[in-house]
Amino acid sequence: MHIQCTKATLDYFKPEITEHDTDNDMYAWHAHFLKRSGKNLLVLMHDLSRFTVVFYGLKKSHIKELYPMISVAIMNAMMDAGIPLEAMGAYMERQPEALSFNKTKNRTLVARLNKAVEMVDHILGTDGYYADSIEQRHASLFCNELLVCEDNYKVCYHPEEKLREYLELLIK
Repeated sequence: MHIQCTKATLDYFKPEITEHDTDNDMYAWHAHFLKRSGKNLLVLMHDLSRFTVVFYGLKKSHIKELYPMISVAIMNAMMDAGIPLEAMGAYMERQPEALSFNKTKNRTLVARLNKAVEMVDHILGTDGYYADSIEQRHASLFCNELLVCEDNYKVCYHPEEKLREYLELLIK
């Protein structure tokens, strides 16, 4: 899985940078890290579908377990979104064996990521967060059910539906 990180995310994780072409890559994600109410907030967004996964309360000790933590959170977010089990299984079976990191790819995806972060900020501000879990499934579900638009509002979709379409291509 390849994660393209904002500067704040790179500064926090201090990963080894890997050059990787992620055009039309099902395993390409963007990540943004920030502090909210004294805790660390990490927002992951799938490049192709804008499907979002949210972590709140992340600590340095979690960095060692980041890949399994992200994999489980993606599976949980897919379950919450009603993605079929066989599609989830196909995605998880084919995922790369390790995480790779790079700087953000382009301004368009960063703008989309910032919009997702705004929505996460909104839902955590109104509904609060689950203190017993780093993974904020309600915030992920909220973001994935929102209508998002591209190309000057000519193309609009729900991230969960778009991800479902991409996953169906994997199982065909």
